[in-house]
Amino acid sequence: MIRLRSLGEPRWSLRSATAGSLEVRQAYEGGGSTAEGVTDSHGWTFYHESRAGLANGQVMDESQVFVDPPGGEFRLTCHESHEWLSVYIPTSVLLPSWQELEVASSLKAHLLKGPPRVTLRFTSLVRRFLSSAESHPQLLDSPAAVASFENELLQAANELFTGSQHSPSRHFVRWHHESKSAVELAMSYPDQSLSVRDLARQSGVPERTLRTAFQKCYGVSPAEYLRSHRLRQAQRLLRASCPDETTVTQIAFGLGFWDLGRFAGAYRQLFGERPSETLRQPV
Repeated sequence: MIRLRSLGEPRWSLRSATAGSLEVRQAYEGGGSTAEGVTDSHGWTFYHESRAGLANGQVMDESQVFVDPPGGEFRLTCHESHEWLSVYIPTSVLLPSWQELEVASSLKAHLLKGPPRVTLRFTSLVRRFLSSAESHPQLLDSPAAVASFENELLQAANELFTGSQHSPSRHFVRWHHESKSAVELAMSYPDQSLSVRDLARQSGVPERTLRTAFQKCYGVSPAEYLRSHRLRQAQRLLRASCPDETTVTQIAFGLGFWDLGRFAGAYRQLFGERPSETLRQPV
């Protein structure tokens, strides 16, 4: 079950939602605050504040994300009015392999400071998803759209973890064969939005190698390639549908596009017309 809760007061607000296995929250606090406690024993918590504050005694600014492992203690302080975001991710989802678990087992609560674009992407995903769910409640009833958001947020969280270690490897083999195999695999799931992680796992190719292979073979990332493929699926469905029986929103959510504004913009950039215009064209 997926639920969205929202409450608001003049200078205070809270929005939260459960998206698949993830829990996301966004709040605005009209004054300073202090929060302390212990995180859930089965997952990791990511926390971000829009103003400088303290996280377990460490100075945290808006370019950093505080991450607390399962069962970790936290004390968060901010002396000014601020916005904060939090994301809870089960350990089995964030770190699915034994190798990753072994590395993470030694980690304690700490600050992540990756490239600014990565932090911005992570926080922007949370804000946009909650805004989209509030504007279009049916988003939360679409497994494909929610799964697509979950995959995007997991990728951003992993990029935060890897930080400067995300540069692609120079040494890989059979990149042409591997990229073609990944494309064939993606095409075999026409009604699902496979993440790059899913493609890598099912293809038996490391994510880093897969990204490099796609750049070498197609000149784009796997995510860009898959997005273009899904947009073309959307075009085919819109052309084959009756505007009296279906909507652009239904088709977009069904293909995993949870942000309708970005979907419409990407669709128009690729095909030169809005999705609604394609839907209204005679069959």
